Amino acid sequence: MQINSQRFGVVELEDDAVLTFPEGIIGFPREQRFALIPHHGSTFLAWLQSVTKPELAFPVVSAHYFLDSYPDVPVSPAAHAAGLNGKEEEFAVLVVLCAPIGQPATVNLLAPIVINSETRTGAQVILEGSRFSTRESFVAPTAPAPAPAAEESSEPAPALATG
Repeated sequence: MQINSQRFGVVELEDDAVLTFPEGIIGFPREQRFALIPHHGSTFLAWLQSVTKPELAFPVVSAHYFLDSYPDVPVSPAAHAAGLNGKEEEFAVLVVLCAPIGQPATVNLLAPIVINSETRTGAQVILEGSRFSTRESFVAPTAPAPAPAAEESSEPAPALATG
């Protein structure tokens, strides 16, 4: 199937790539069909693109980006309350990214988007008891600069800082 996207143009998708949100997304209850489009080959950043509205796409970040620190409460109770069936391990968790020009980027860690990877059905839920808010700071990882070639410098390459 093909969908139109204001951001990506015409996108070709397999029929089973469409995600269904029976209750829509918070603020968009009538938008119930979306596709997940990776952002320039990123492993953690993508776009949740409406199948019916070319102008509607949400930047989302995979919860895997946050490693073990997120989510801080089980997702299953909120997912089940929203009508999603399945076990915790069947749920993919995404958070919406907000990055206005000239302002720090934030992510909504209080109300993630949960998708049952088996049924391809999703919902945006509110995590009761979470310590997180709707506007948590987000800093995307940057790729380290390439080290100079050995023949170009007699100095040892500096160690990369981690943290």
